[in-house]
Amino acid sequence: MAENSFDIIIIGSGLGGLVTANLLSKQGYHVCILEKNPHPGGCLQSFEKDGVVFDTGIHYVGALDEDQVLYKIFRYLDIMNDLNIRKMDIEGFDRFIIGDREYSYAMGYENFRKRMIGYFPDEEQGINKYLCIIQEIAQSISLYNLNPFQFSPQLFYDKFRFGSAWEFIQSVTTNEELRQLLSGLNSLYAGKKETSFMFIHALINNHYIESAWRFVDGSKQIADALCKRLRENGGRILLNKKAVSFQAEKGIIKSVKTSDTEIFKAKYFISTIHPYNTMEMLDEGLVRKAYKKRLQNIKNTSSTFSLYIALENGKIPYMNYNTSYYPNGDVWCLNYYNPKKFPQAFGVYPVADSQDELYTRALSVLAFMDYNEVARWENTHVEERGFEYEDFKQQKSMAILNRLEDVFPGIGSAIKSFSSATPLTLRDYTGTYRGATYGIERDFTNQNESLIFPRTKVPNLLLTGQNLTMHGMFGVSMGALLTFAELSDLNTLIENINNA
Repeated sequence: MAENSFDIIIIGSGLGGLVTANLLSKQGYHVCILEKNPHPGGCLQSFEKDGVVFDTGIHYVGALDEDQVLYKIFRYLDIMNDLNIRKMDIEGFDRFIIGDREYSYAMGYENFRKRMIGYFPDEEQGINKYLCIIQEIAQSISLYNLNPFQFSPQLFYDKFRFGSAWEFIQSVTTNEELRQLLSGLNSLYAGKKETSFMFIHALINNHYIESAWRFVDGSKQIADALCKRLRENGGRILLNKKAVSFQAEKGIIKSVKTSDTEIFKAKYFISTIHPYNTMEMLDEGLVRKAYKKRLQNIKNTSSTFSLYIALENGKIPYMNYNTSYYPNGDVWCLNYYNPKKFPQAFGVYPVADSQDELYTRALSVLAFMDYNEVARWENTHVEERGFEYEDFKQQKSMAILNRLEDVFPGIGSAIKSFSSATPLTLRDYTGTYRGATYGIERDFTNQNESLIFPRTKVPNLLLTGQNLTMHGMFGVSMGALLTFAELSDLNTLIENINNA
């Protein structure tokens, strides 16, 4: 095979690209990943500042207990032994400050149920109904449970997919405080009352209730392990190779050109980037304008402003839990987003650090931000955006630091340094469209534009990544299985994963 000729070329080395590449290379496909940045990983990337490793996108993950779904996939990919992970607090892995009340989520369904009933003893019936339906949805999806089934992308979803998360939560209880608490993890899918799918709410909550973990010293270790295994399987990862256009003949893509004019040929091409950007790489006329327009008009989730805080050693005891802060009492903060009141809510994610297990050495703080707030600088480059941009970041950082004192009184005296990242940073380093934290917006009122499947209108062009089915480490891994199924037998793969 020629040097620049492969069975499969994958555009982008985020989790979706790396998992898909590894699944296919284990089947004997000759796979090459083209990555535009100097480092692989996408949202898995980490960076070091003041001796502490910060994550850019993955701050904790669920379903990694032995024999849970993500554990099984990582075991099959032979990376579990490469990962340094720490289980979060079983009695409260996520803490919520909602208005003037404080709550936490306990790990494991029975622990979770007892904790909720302890908070709301008169709501036992509604709490039991909620948990029963959450588990029913999770158990009803064959792929989620790695059970064999007659493959069709639509079968990833079930009868619950069309329902509203907020309407379901309202149906199990009339207690407004409990409704808010059961909605507490909606920041993990940029939840909106009017649009959020019930099945996404159910699957995300289920896999964190099952188990919640942090990556010690950063999630980059996942990218490193997957890159290593891919190379061992004969695959290649080429960095600083930005794919800019596909070349096709008779409706079939033959090659892709990179920004340095190099040409790479393959039988199949898989894109992890936004579907519309993928279509923009195609020759005119290869797909219908109506199809491109549909992808262009897809709504995207909100972006995020991130604050990375290094703390003085030995000052703050280690917090083996996250904290979400909703001062106005409504966790559906995107329904009333107002840039003038930033931050209206935020999440605090202590860093798991191998150098000190007793004290917290760093925090990542995330607050939703509309991309339009930074759109005036969208044609600038990293570290070359000017003083006005730096002043903007400083103002937003101080706004968060001031509110952080409400959550952790006196923490200001323990801060050694801080840095920040805007939606533009997210866009440039992870390749997400307009810095959309969770890719396209899943809107149950507009299902045709919300659900993207692997196969495109071009026979040998497939999609994978966070815009497919669901986002997050779990959702992207499920999407990789669906993309794999377009090229090989999914049920055989499922059997191999279960038996690994």
